[in-house]
Amino acid sequence: MDSSDTHIKQPGSQEDAFQISGVSVRPGETREIYLKVSESFLSTPIQIPVTVIRGMKAGPTAFVVAAVHGDEINGVDIVRRLIFDMDHHQLAGTLIAVPVVNIPGFLSQSRYLPYHRDLNRFFPGKRVGNNAEMIADRFFREIVLKCDFGIDLHTAASGRVNLPHVRGDMRNSKVRALARAFGAKILIHHQGVAGSLRREATEAGVPTILFEAGETGKFSNRVSIEGLRGVLNVMSKMKMWPKHELKRPPFQVIVKSSDWIRARKGGILDLNVRPGDLIYEGDAIGSILNPFGRTVTRIQSKLTGIAIGVTSAPITVPGTAVVHVAKLKKALALVERSVRQTRSRKNLRKKLKRKG
Repeated sequence: MDSSDTHIKQPGSQEDAFQISGVSVRPGETREIYLKVSESFLSTPIQIPVTVIRGMKAGPTAFVVAAVHGDEINGVDIVRRLIFDMDHHQLAGTLIAVPVVNIPGFLSQSRYLPYHRDLNRFFPGKRVGNNAEMIADRFFREIVLKCDFGIDLHTAASGRVNLPHVRGDMRNSKVRALARAFGAKILIHHQGVAGSLRREATEAGVPTILFEAGETGKFSNRVSIEGLRGVLNVMSKMKMWPKHELKRPPFQVIVKSSDWIRARKGGILDLNVRPGDLIYEGDAIGSILNPFGRTVTRIQSKLTGIAIGVTSAPITVPGTAVVHVAKLKKALALVERSVRQTRSRKNLRKKLKRKG
């Protein structure tokens, strides 16, 4: 890459003028910038809204982005809350906050760009290529390569609900440190598919984690609060934000393997599992019924672990993904102990409430 084409920020530096798309932002300033990445069918510009917040003190530069998939909108709310939480006098370094990356998908409430292209398969992009490659290239050069680390906010794919969890290449010590600092219970080791933002950013020297939670097309206050808390935890760990009291998860495990339990028959699904449930191999987790209400087959778990995703669709065909299970082996006893303690506390609170 020609160094004259883009400014790559050196980690920890605090230059007088930091630029995005030719717009300078100085320490103590917040600038709202529209980054042109493409054009519409009407020849009008497609622009990504970018908020750059520079602290008064020196520190790292970080990106926090959402809606790389246009219908995964809960991250939009997390980024909005993050922007309004920032204070120049408390912030050290530079925060680049992007509530919506995939503008065409967001406007049509679709996962995809035009021509059914998944933007999260085309990073780091190409200067001259298809539409997705060119958008990815512009975003990668103007945002990602100017940062020291990043957080990419996602939800489950359409028709599914995810337990809040973090994904990243845990072999990378910097990624692992970011993931642990976020504060989620489940950390999934996966470098990401080729062309995904987190994988390509990490391989380019910008360690990046991905936060998965909730479902498409919806804002969840619970997910937004947990996501915002996690982002601030990471910023605190990286000395960008003041230290605050961390709400530690009841347990935290790195999961190296996960798999889907799938339906073997078509029909109407009656599922007894929610995200976060602990299930065991051989457990009956639901049934598939025919239109007359008769049980066609029972669904048994072939795995032991914690449910990190479940389908929200009420019907199945053979092969339908029903429950996504993070496999637990060595960490199983730790999770079981935590679940028992949580249940005991809940039961105690119920008893006290009834007495009161």
